[in-house]
Amino acid sequence: MPTYQLGQVDFLTTANRVYLTVRENEVAYIKDGEGAEPAIILFEDNLNEVSVVNPRHVSYDFVPVDNNITIVEPQTQNKVSVCDAMILTEALQDVYFIELKDVRKQWVSKAVSQLESTIRIFNDSHSDVAFRHRLAYASNRRHPFPASYRETEEQFRRSLGFKLVVSGRINIL
Repeated sequence: MPTYQLGQVDFLTTANRVYLTVRENEVAYIKDGEGAEPAIILFEDNLNEVSVVNPRHVSYDFVPVDNNITIVEPQTQNKVSVCDAMILTEALQDVYFIELKDVRKQWVSKAVSQLESTIRIFNDSHSDVAFRHRLAYASNRRHPFPASYRETEEQFRRSLGFKLVVSGRINIL
């Protein structure tokens, strides 16, 4: 598990890609890690987890971020709060950041905060990569289809250049 100082994070290195080239399955599921374990990708929905829908069977790499890529503040060495996972489609065409929650109240603002933190670090480290699609998913298996967050989504897009989607279903475009 690599540790990076802020400003020196390489999210795109293949060393961080725990699940290389997922492609055959139209649907996969993401399970949040327990304790200090990173998120994992499953090919059976054994606990009604957040789904990843891939109707075109696009190849992608699944990258656990939290508990896999450690980012620390240079002065304090305190760990920075990051989202749970990232998906990179083949040839770095698309990037998806994912924050998983499993609570009933006030989960969207907490998920958005973790996504913002991660994406700011990512944008600082990889501003030269021109992705076709840049999405961030705030997902909750207890609330797969929450209310509208249009204002939050618009502010997120203007601030970070990523489309925010609040949904229990991640769609690979």
